[in-house]
Amino acid sequence: MSSKILMPALSPTMTEGVINQWLVKVGDVVKAGDIIAEIETDKATMEVEAVDEGKITHLLEDTVNKQIPVNSVIAIIDGDNNETIENKKKIESTHENIKDKEIEKPKQILDSKIFQNNNSQNSDSRLKASPLVKKIAKENNLDLSKFNGTGPDGRIIKRDLENNNIAEEISNTPLEGDISIPSTMRKVIAKRTLEAKQQIPHFYLTIESNVDKLINLRKKINENNLAKVSFNDLIVKAIGLAMKKNPNTNVYWQNDKIYKLNNIDVSVAVAIDEGLITPIIKNADSKGLNIISSEIRELAKLAKTNSLTPEQYTGGSITVSNLGMFGISEFAAIISPPQSSILAIGKIIKKPVVVDDEVVVGNTLKSTLSADHRVLDGAVAGKLLKDFNDIIEDPFEIWIKSSDMEIL
Repeated sequence: MSSKILMPALSPTMTEGVINQWLVKVGDVVKAGDIIAEIETDKATMEVEAVDEGKITHLLEDTVNKQIPVNSVIAIIDGDNNETIENKKKIESTHENIKDKEIEKPKQILDSKIFQNNNSQNSDSRLKASPLVKKIAKENNLDLSKFNGTGPDGRIIKRDLENNNIAEEISNTPLEGDISIPSTMRKVIAKRTLEAKQQIPHFYLTIESNVDKLINLRKKINENNLAKVSFNDLIVKAIGLAMKKNPNTNVYWQNDKIYKLNNIDVSVAVAIDEGLITPIIKNADSKGLNIISSEIRELAKLAKTNSLTPEQYTGGSITVSNLGMFGISEFAAIISPPQSSILAIGKIIKKPVVVDDEVVVGNTLKSTLSADHRVLDGAVAGKLLKDFNDIIEDPFEIWIKSSDMEIL
């Protein structure tokens, strides 16, 4: 009896994958668990295993770098001569014959009936046109003498430009630079961020914190601890503790239902060459700083080598995105579905602050929470951000609830 191997769904959001390379060929004998192919998903490069023992009789060949829908048959073990892989015709190349055809360049010369040469003797000074039309014409190098005005006394109005497909012509303006084909991950990131902004009603809350005590805590930890703790490790622990105090924020919206999560899992944004991936620190509220720090380093290493498993990046309660190391003072991040919030961390800035009614130089940090208004209201999200602020301003709780810390 034959056994079919399907394109696996390696994450809840995966709809298609790309076969990077086959590690077997037709005629090879495999055992259950043998690696037969490498597949690029929206998040990482994964290995596909044979599900049964037998001979590879059919492979979905000529499919390298082509999008293959999830659950499509990609190989058959012990198939007979009458079996075929029927979905092959449905697979579309991501490269669209790019290797064989030169990408058509944008038009170098635009329709002379619409666009004028800079040295043209024509002038629109005697033409009847609205100020807005003249502004558009100047910005886009348009020859208004080529248009028939439909306004009062033959005046050229904006609609006359639109009726002549100016927008389409302007889009053909020559562009400098090369054209490249994005990776599967980049395409998925583009698709999901667009969907997130279109479908999730974002709202944003920003708070400024005095982090002098947090900086001192980190300094004391690292003076007495073998493993060094980063500032981001402290942030992950702090937001985990804040969410524990606000269980009504550990939720997400999907299919017109509100789902409440049992565990507090914090995703950490990691930049890689092809985009962004968010490995997860599970149960961040209850783990010690040493464990959190070690897991973040290990997950970041796996992410940069495309070695994460779906379990290590799928799900999560909230994401922490930190751009402080790039000198970014504050920013608002896009929520990663199905999560309902993301915390954007800026850089630490020295500035005058008031402490005990005196103005002193302090270290301040701006944090911006992006929240999904379908499931979180302003007061609920505001309470989460306030509790986070209180924890990092007086961070003794971070240390006391890290059982693997033996300092101070």
